[in-house]
Amino acid sequence: MFTQLLGFFVFLFIFLMGFSMLLFLGLFVGYWITINMLEKVNPKLVYKIIGHKE
Repeated sequence: MFTQLLGFFVFLFIFLMGFSMLLFLGLFVGYWITINMLEKVNPKLVYKIIGHKE
């Protein structure tokens, strides 16, 4: 019984780590693509969004 419970928690831990990594990468890559596309259209707006100081 204890080994099944331990196995379930190990599976849950690995699954949640993978899910959170996929979520983080999906959001990061989406942000990165959006900023790159906006930078080609309107660089001043992007510099204002990301807080770029000259």
